[in-house]
Amino acid sequence: MDHSDPLERATKPRERGETWTDEQFRAARESDLAERRVDVRSSVIAALSCLLLAALLTSGKIVEIAQRQELGDARDRQLAVAERLDRVANFLSLNRPYDLILDIRGAGEDVGERVDDLSALVASTTTLPPSTTAPTTTVPPGSTSSTTTTTTTMPTLRQVTAARPLTVYVAGDSQAEYLGQAITTEHPDWELEVEVSDRISTSLARPDYFNWPAELAAVMDDRSPEVVVLFIGANDHQDMAAADGLRLVEGTAEWQAEWTARLELTLDLLAGENRHVFWITQPPMRDGDLLEGVAMINDLAAPVVAARPHVTTVDIWDLFGGDDGYVEHITTDEGDTIDARVDDGVHLTRSGASEVADLVFDQMEVRWDFVE
Repeated sequence: MDHSDPLERATKPRERGETWTDEQFRAARESDLAERRVDVRSSVIAALSCLLLAALLTSGKIVEIAQRQELGDARDRQLAVAERLDRVANFLSLNRPYDLILDIRGAGEDVGERVDDLSALVASTTTLPPSTTAPTTTVPPGSTSSTTTTTTTMPTLRQVTAARPLTVYVAGDSQAEYLGQAITTEHPDWELEVEVSDRISTSLARPDYFNWPAELAAVMDDRSPEVVVLFIGANDHQDMAAADGLRLVEGTAEWQAEWTARLELTLDLLAGENRHVFWITQPPMRDGDLLEGVAMINDLAAPVVAARPHVTTVDIWDLFGGDDGYVEHITTDEGDTIDARVDDGVHLTRSGASEVADLVFDQMEVRWDFVE
């Protein structure tokens, strides 16, 4: 009788009407508990096989990680390797589970649409908010020369009730996550329907990785929220490609002109009847190069936002240190000192994001009548 296989030991003797002695049970037990050794080569092969299988199953994610790296030779090499791996996974159908997850999430549907291709969409669909008045020419008393002034008024207030909640869309990079959570939960007496779309490592600089203008255009067409809170820009301090494929070096005049045009396009896509947009500025960063980058983003965005009556700046620069530089702790209006930034020196903490949410709430309250 073969005692080496547990299933054989458990079934065959009984089927043949045999019984085991204590010595047979003891020998079988010692055999089962005996230490088994596997040579190093087999272990290494097994481990590498598992890693290769994992890479094939997640090849789409590996491509995504390579795509979001800054433009350059290193990214090109990483992307080439990742795409070859993805082709192998596709041939073996091992990337289907990941692709199914993307389909369920609706991710990646906007990547192929170029930013400049959306200009026609802006021209055909964008309408100025009804509360905006055209520029008027006035002559001050006693003056012989005319001066041109632009007068704007707030959107007509409507009551926000349980029957008609205010629809809010919070969008941006990873900074938008905590801000969206704060806006969702920290004013329970207001009737808000909040949707949060935070996409890690995204920017206006890299529509090849994630195309925010295309995404926002689709959301406005599909859900038409009344409020859009846009918190993006921390990842824009990198080179980008122009429509003709020319590489634009960050900070150059050409780069600044292209980024400004992309922000103009994005904000114009968001214009709509009875909709208002809140543009959140960037806070100071701990890293010196990043600090210069976000300061430039704030400077470029300021005149673009100021020229659009459907957009209001929520300036958080001074709240988190201002020109004095990055600070980890801030004092609230109630006099409490809170941890405002996480350890990476970039992101806001949940408490810090709550302070930003309060500024957004202040602006909302000016424009809508909340029935409490």
